[in-house]
Amino acid sequence: MTSLATIEKPTNKLVDMKNNEAVTSSLQVAQVFEIEHKHVIQSIRNLQVDIAKAENSALGTNADISMFYQDVYQVEGNFKKYPMFYMNKNGWTLLVMGFKGKKATQFKLQYIAQFDSMERQIKQQPIQTELSLPQNYAQALRQLANTVEENEQLKSELKVKRSQQLTLEAPQKLYTTDSIARELGYPSAAALNKQMHYEKFVYFKKGNWVLYKSYQNKCLKDMSTLHKSRLWTEEGRYFIKMRFGKEYLMP
Repeated sequence: MTSLATIEKPTNKLVDMKNNEAVTSSLQVAQVFEIEHKHVIQSIRNLQVDIAKAENSALGTNADISMFYQDVYQVEGNFKKYPMFYMNKNGWTLLVMGFKGKKATQFKLQYIAQFDSMERQIKQQPIQTELSLPQNYAQALRQLANTVEENEQLKSELKVKRSQQLTLEAPQKLYTTDSIARELGYPSAAALNKQMHYEKFVYFKKGNWVLYKSYQNKCLKDMSTLHKSRLWTEEGRYFIKMRFGKEYLMP
């Protein structure tokens, strides 16, 4: 589900409704908490990697990867597209729980109040629908058609969410840097490694590209053998695609 957003003037409305769900955006969080948007984006991508790790752990979880979904936006007068994220209340809570300070607490309370208000409105909608009984055969047919359309839309959304989840699964499949580089349009693995090194993601040591310490415990590489330690897991491939895809790189 991708739409093109544009940066709007500051507003007191922190929460909006999309697909019958209360959400906010990474742009709104960056603006309200006075954080650079690129840092909010990176925090969300790190959370997605951690969620994928939890999903595939031996303990297993019920982590909902749909709490974040990616979109793009444009700045007025600029045709270039930039990445952004929408998030539901659970995603927002996960993201901002570490934000501290008196001002941050005030913003959190405002967000919570607006999330709760929006969710109450959503809960009231089915009640209003149930009380609106058809008065004739034509109205009954119209309501039936609307119900079928809504069910088809829900099925479509579930397929999209499931396809997103599948990209984070299948940890038994491993990838070379060269195959990921080709997938992203880089001319070679060396070119991709150069970009990842520039972003302080990997560094060269004893003939091999090694993850920086902050990324070593995120299951991005398969470490079962010395040979396989050169290969990326599905989580690693997903992380590289999200962070080093050419459309998201700084000029």
